[in-house]
Amino acid sequence: MSDRVDPSRRKRPRVEDTAGHLALDPSLRGHDPLLGPASDPPPDHVGLRSSRPPPIASGPRIAALAEGREPTRWDHLLGASIAIAYVVFLLLTSSGLGMNRDEGFYVDAAESYARWWSDVLAGEPDAFERGSIDRAWEVNHEHPSLPKSLFAISWLAQQRWDVFPEESMAFRFPGMVLSALALWVLYLFGTRLYGRRAGLFAALAYALVPGVFYHSHLDCFDTPIVSMLVLVTYCYHRTLTKPIWAIWTGIAYGFCLETKHNAWILPLVFLVHWLFVVGYERRARSRERTPSDARPRISLVPWWLVGMAALGPPLFVAMWPWLWNDTIPRIGEYIGFHVNHIHYNIAYLGYTYFSPPSPMSYAWVTTLFTVPLVTLVLAALGIGLRARTLLPAWALDRLWHSGSLEPDAARSDVLIFGSFFTPMFVLMQSSTPIFGGTKHFLMAYAMLALFGGVAFARMTDAIAVDLGRWLAKARATWWTEPRVQRAALCLALIGALASPLVATIHSHPFGLSYYTWAAGGVPGAADLGMNRQFWGFTTGSLVPWLNEHVREGGSVWICDTTPTAFRMLQRDGLLRDDVRVSWDLATADYAIVHHEDHFNIVDFQIWEVYGRVDPVYVLRYDGVPIISVYENPRRARRE
Repeated sequence: MSDRVDPSRRKRPRVEDTAGHLALDPSLRGHDPLLGPASDPPPDHVGLRSSRPPPIASGPRIAALAEGREPTRWDHLLGASIAIAYVVFLLLTSSGLGMNRDEGFYVDAAESYARWWSDVLAGEPDAFERGSIDRAWEVNHEHPSLPKSLFAISWLAQQRWDVFPEESMAFRFPGMVLSALALWVLYLFGTRLYGRRAGLFAALAYALVPGVFYHSHLDCFDTPIVSMLVLVTYCYHRTLTKPIWAIWTGIAYGFCLETKHNAWILPLVFLVHWLFVVGYERRARSRERTPSDARPRISLVPWWLVGMAALGPPLFVAMWPWLWNDTIPRIGEYIGFHVNHIHYNIAYLGYTYFSPPSPMSYAWVTTLFTVPLVTLVLAALGIGLRARTLLPAWALDRLWHSGSLEPDAARSDVLIFGSFFTPMFVLMQSSTPIFGGTKHFLMAYAMLALFGGVAFARMTDAIAVDLGRWLAKARATWWTEPRVQRAALCLALIGALASPLVATIHSHPFGLSYYTWAAGGVPGAADLGMNRQFWGFTTGSLVPWLNEHVREGGSVWICDTTPTAFRMLQRDGLLRDDVRVSWDLATADYAIVHHEDHFNIVDFQIWEVYGRVDPVYVLRYDGVPIISVYENPRRARRE
């Protein structure tokens, strides 16, 4: 008797018997176990169709849960909710975080702009005259005005309605909102490209990078420009299949230009990507005998460039009153300032750099040392999973002619990878000014988070299939319930982000001093000679000691802290009003030293002037000195 089974009599396994994964049922295509069914079909530009099943042994093809889908109004609601929750988190952790050097400059500018806005709102007849505009807007005119204008308006609201418990929060609040915008757009972008779980992971993973969390508190431009860059990139991506989005791309680019000069590089990034898209589109069209309605058509006309050129510069000028007079010369002055920018020193692996070029490894090693391990590993896996789609059209047949993924018509992975690589590449150029810390390549972190979302979605797919098979054998039918799968995926998300969350909480309020396991933590980074801090903001953590020890009317030499930042501690009611700033080291009651390599000379100067080498207090983070406080012996004798 033959052991062969008649195929016609072979029992077809139920969905839960084979995989236990609800989305394996063909009738449930488009269902996401995290957020339920999608009301709209997947977007037509996402071409992630597999030419063969993924290599998962003895199991049916996993449903394309990592495929993109058209965001619905519920997706927008979820994205907005994430952004709002992040702003609340930032506000709750803002109190006591000392202002940094740059924030002090922008507070001064915002107060100057606020006076002009007050005149405009009051209907002053000379508010739009050149003299009035120049007097108000010449303060910090080397940077665009949009963020500072929002800081000014928020501060005016604080003056009138007392919205926030501290004045610093009023100045910082618009920056927090602009920073949180990145989370909303990242969620939508990730959902459109790779699915809801990818978008959700990307938004939360980016928010929980300690450096991002620190910078998102500030009335600065570094995280707001990331939001604008992500927004323009999203709009540009939509333009490829829907040219009408060129209008939104141009408007978004105008806001981006008015936020920070990082916007200058975007047209080049998009042009490189668009050449990839055009090459792939022409290749696809040449192989079609008749046009297919199933395949999205990419316009060979760069409407995005038309929109950016037509709308971006006019909006840039219109939103910056400083440019309303002598427009061309002042734009030239603005460009010249940044092309010939002064150099800020950086400490890197035991050496302090005061002039370019930066070490070619700087951005890469600093990323390894500051981004949580979970995010980095998943991002690397995500890039690996999408690697085939990064090749240009001519190389697909020659180098990687077959695979489980085909590039989509918009070459989305190339755009995301290019947006990740560009800021890293720019910092490697010999002509790029020296800058400190990670704040100039935070855009790369946002793109890494998107690739991390790809790996997270694939990982949860694989776990669900394997777990489903095991539960199916045990006849545990409860696993097929959508709410159970949503709960399981929420637990997976919590598990993946638990470590970044702990790291972010632990980093506060020393966000610039935090380093990951790769550097050996904060002590290991100090041993390696990495940048310990900059901007002088850690004086805020010294306030309790100063309130207790500085005599009434006493003075402090404040090292790297600006007077505006120091006064803000008093305006917020944190530091006693009678504590004075002294710029004379010899007569100050106390002197503080922010521990940065280039301030080592200050220690020697204090030792010489005070005749002693022992500080009276050392502020530490994870055992690493951050600030040392020296007492002037003359102060002790006066008492």
